[in-house]
Amino acid sequence: MSLFATEFPVKSSVDKAAFLSQVIAWLRGNNFSKVLDEFDSKDLDKSHAHIRSANHEELIFRELTDDGSNKAIGFRHDIPDDNGRLWRTEAVLRFSFPSNDLNLISFKTQCLAKWPTARTDVPKKPFLIKAIIGDSSQSSDKSLPVSDKPVWLSESEQDVLRAASIFQSTASKFLPIVYISARKPNEWQLDRVAIEKLAYELGGVAHVVVEPSRGFSFKLRDATAGKNSYGGTIALVAPTYGTLRRFFSGGNDVDRFELSQSIRAAATSVRSQMPVLGWDWLNLQEACLIDQRNRERTRLTAEEIEYIYQEEIRTKDEKINDLETQLLERPITTTQGSSPGEEFLVSREFIELMSPEIYPNEISDRIRLAVQSCLKHADSDGLDKRSKHMLEEILKNSSYSDDVSELCNDLKRASRDPKRMTAEVSSLLLRHGYIEKSDNKHIRLEPVKGMGGLENITLSKTPGDKRGLENSRKQIEKILGINKF
Repeated sequence: MSLFATEFPVKSSVDKAAFLSQVIAWLRGNNFSKVLDEFDSKDLDKSHAHIRSANHEELIFRELTDDGSNKAIGFRHDIPDDNGRLWRTEAVLRFSFPSNDLNLISFKTQCLAKWPTARTDVPKKPFLIKAIIGDSSQSSDKSLPVSDKPVWLSESEQDVLRAASIFQSTASKFLPIVYISARKPNEWQLDRVAIEKLAYELGGVAHVVVEPSRGFSFKLRDATAGKNSYGGTIALVAPTYGTLRRFFSGGNDVDRFELSQSIRAAATSVRSQMPVLGWDWLNLQEACLIDQRNRERTRLTAEEIEYIYQEEIRTKDEKINDLETQLLERPITTTQGSSPGEEFLVSREFIELMSPEIYPNEISDRIRLAVQSCLKHADSDGLDKRSKHMLEEILKNSSYSDDVSELCNDLKRASRDPKRMTAEVSSLLLRHGYIEKSDNKHIRLEPVKGMGGLENITLSKTPGDKRGLENSRKQIEKILGINKF
């Protein structure tokens, strides 16, 4: 399964009528959707609507009310393609949450494999999100507006404090933040056009915040005790977790294009992995079934009550299966050391000078491995006692990061099923420094530009036996250089 997910507050003007009209307009604008061609859109204006077209496209609407007022409304739309995949889009609008003047909307789009050999793709952001943002007056995610435009900070003290709250993980609650530091006054790694485009693409997925000058960075450094990014560095910051990644460019147009793509992919991935604070479709489905059972208990037959119970069980089973599948996706990790020694060996400034890491804390892990190797040959190389003692102290007071263990475990899980191995492993490697270059008889993956020392990886589409899977996994671990940790 590959998924896209996001969640953000909207003004109360986005009510049931506005939500329904936007969903209908979105479906009618989809050239592949035929479900509304066979049914009247008025069929959707009820508490529970379920329509299915001849091509197996399916649309379900659910509405939950409380004493006559709307509590939540949502839909699930399934549309199959000719490649054995099911494209599923879900959205739930929860009313008067997180406050009386705001509603909270949650989106999830998935690409599900219906055939054993079907290869899933990461879904794109539904255009419905753009329509929802444009249909409501601007809402706020704590101190930042929910918008598809960048936030251009000024030199004011108020904006310095606003920027400081970003690196203190208190500026937003629902969306991550892409913070673009300045090289000079009004000069950044990306030009204004590229920044505007990035913000447009990340509308409803992440905030894009731009600082005005290098002098602003120095003020921010004092306000954050040096936690801020500066000198043109672009930081990806998540609520609660802090700074997750930092991005750099080689300076030419190609590098800047790849930089924008990398930032967009990383921000989308982070937002998709963040927990749902409102309701998703399965939460709404479960609440509606319980409400129906309790409200209509006296006039339902035993068979009808049994049917509702079975629907609740199916919903819970789907939720469990959904959570188990999501465990294969890489969880959010932070580059701020969360376990002993994770950033003990290198400073943040040193990391910013290095090439990108294939996983957080990779540089610390490799330095520790080099220290270990050096100590093995210390006597034969005639290493002095003082140096030997200091290296032993480094090993004693540091440890390998949890991130490399997670990567190894993810690789093991992805290579268990012969029929799914190619799709799962390629999806995993695309999140760890690789891009796909061809897809003929084999899938060829090449390292992203700047990822020195990595080799190309070729995956066969033909399922292998158990020994072949294990050999392939070990070969990939060797190429990634994680087989000795």
